[in-house]
Amino acid sequence: MKGGGEFWGTDIRHFNGGLFDSEDALALTSEDAAALIIAAKLDWSEVEPSIFGTLFENSLDVDTRSRRGAHYTSVNDIERIVDRVVMEPLWAEWDALRLSLPELKKNVRLERLFAFQDRLTAVRILDPACGSGNFLFVALKKLLDLEYQVRMAAVMNDIGEFEMPPLVHPQQMLGIEIETFAHELASITLWMGYFQWKRAHGGHWETPILQRLDNIQNRDALLNPDGTEATWPRADFIVGNPPFLGDKMMRSQLGEAYTTQLRETFKDRLPGQSDLVCYWPEKARALIEAGVTTRAGFVTTNSIRGGKNRVVLERIKATGDLFMAWPDEPWQQNGAAVRVSLFGFDNGTETLRTLNDGHVGVINADLNAGTDVKQAQKLPENAGVSFIGTQKGGAFDIPGDLARSWLSVPNPDRVSNADVLKPWVNGMDLTRRPSGRWIIDFAQMDEGEARQYLQPMAYVEQKIRPERATNSDRPSRERWWLHQRSRPELREATIELDRFIGIPRVAKHLLPVWLPEGTLPDSQVVVIARDDDFIFGVLASTIHRSWARMQGTYMGVGNDLRYTPSTCFETFPVPAPTDEQRAEIEKWAKYIVQLREHLLNQDAKGTLTGIYNQLEKLRNSPDAAHPVSALATAHDKLDQAVATAYGWEWPLNEDQVLERLLALNLERCPA
Repeated sequence: MKGGGEFWGTDIRHFNGGLFDSEDALALTSEDAAALIIAAKLDWSEVEPSIFGTLFENSLDVDTRSRRGAHYTSVNDIERIVDRVVMEPLWAEWDALRLSLPELKKNVRLERLFAFQDRLTAVRILDPACGSGNFLFVALKKLLDLEYQVRMAAVMNDIGEFEMPPLVHPQQMLGIEIETFAHELASITLWMGYFQWKRAHGGHWETPILQRLDNIQNRDALLNPDGTEATWPRADFIVGNPPFLGDKMMRSQLGEAYTTQLRETFKDRLPGQSDLVCYWPEKARALIEAGVTTRAGFVTTNSIRGGKNRVVLERIKATGDLFMAWPDEPWQQNGAAVRVSLFGFDNGTETLRTLNDGHVGVINADLNAGTDVKQAQKLPENAGVSFIGTQKGGAFDIPGDLARSWLSVPNPDRVSNADVLKPWVNGMDLTRRPSGRWIIDFAQMDEGEARQYLQPMAYVEQKIRPERATNSDRPSRERWWLHQRSRPELREATIELDRFIGIPRVAKHLLPVWLPEGTLPDSQVVVIARDDDFIFGVLASTIHRSWARMQGTYMGVGNDLRYTPSTCFETFPVPAPTDEQRAEIEKWAKYIVQLREHLLNQDAKGTLTGIYNQLEKLRNSPDAAHPVSALATAHDKLDQAVATAYGWEWPLNEDQVLERLLALNLERCPA
């Protein structure tokens, strides 16, 4: 196989392709040999090459997979990208030529057909995070199919099939992959797909059958070893599914030095808080702007639509435009239900724009076609009201029974442990059942003050101090008895309130909840420092939920809204009601809280999320006898009352709501 020749009376083709760079024979046991013989007797001719994506993903240990954000993309999702980004303009060129052929002289027809085949063989397609090569495999097959149409048209014009042999080749598929095993699989995937296609369609075989595919590179796609930005090979089209790794995980998974250098290298183009996936579209955008590449398309987490990640989409629109998007699609990763965004872009020349397969006039940077609420500004009247809860930075939370047992224990200086022990809530306490945990909270005390509280301090010294001693953050090491982020501004804003509003920072449903004074919320709770039923009702309304859905971001796993106070609340224009309108909103807000409590008391295992899951189903299949039907009616009445306070008719569709809220925001924001 290395050079071709006879073996036991059989002609063996010349394979080569780098398979025999080493002449060392593999050390095989008898069991290995037996397994290979069984495998060799199977028919491998119709094996689907895309299975290597699963093989690659499953070959990685959990740590490597997590570190690289490695994952496998389905052929269906790949085809949605490849068809619109790569094939659509080529099909358009072919259709224009095909329809013009009957009007041309025969010699001109043949000349045009050969020229178009040359056009196809000159195409270069790059996947700069190619994994096991599935994007390239799908693109290669589709390019071969188009070339086949050209060849059949030539046959119809009396050109022999062998006079126009297939010339589209795996070497036109360019890839970059950092994992060595995946890099090797990518070449195998391309060759298998190529041979299967040729076997099905006929054609001659090159010698050697396998050629070295130096066009698949085993290296980092973003940085060179010296920390400078990596260069990508020239390509007409760029497609792929870059690694999914959130910005908060990059340092722990990629390393401090690499993450710091990456953000430094791209600091003029992307915010430091960008997820890893954003760097691939940004590099593709730059190549399109430079005229090197014509079109690009990616599968990314749907969090690319919001927050700092959205900057890369804004830059794409500033130098070109988006021409297709599926903003929120289900996708499986390691058994978890992930939500992804698929999108394609160019330099702005494409006029056909599609969103979820429907034609639209424009696709905004949030991958929606409606009102672009990201224009909204922070409103002065909403400043200093919304806060993210405290971040512990250690196991300061303790069982409620332990905390209560300390409340009556005296201290030498007659200070009460109640000063530093508080009921604690995180996001799940709001959406599920309360955990009943408390937290040790020394607020902004110095070490001397904190040591007056003997048992809480002894607990923190034993449980927290050793871990903080190795923390890379100097304030955390030196002030080990304090929470990592104590949020003094939150404490100041709520100190005079008998209650305040808590909203789960990440949840399926936007659920404002009343929290009693003295409660310390965790960083997974957004606090609205207001104690009036009017604001509670407005925040619980469909109108606010529509705004938050567009202004927030979404978690990579599931499709849960991440409620960000700076965009969801600080930009939200609260209505200015009459006294009568305010009273109506307050009435329904109180009633909704009562109904929630009643439903939770009726079911010992019930949760707020479960109740609103039922409410969601009830919207699709109304049932007046359902226990949640009264809550659904109360929310309808609340929505009507809030809309009336805005001076709007009701109901409105979501885009109408967003359009009116944006107009109010821009009217109220300072010049």
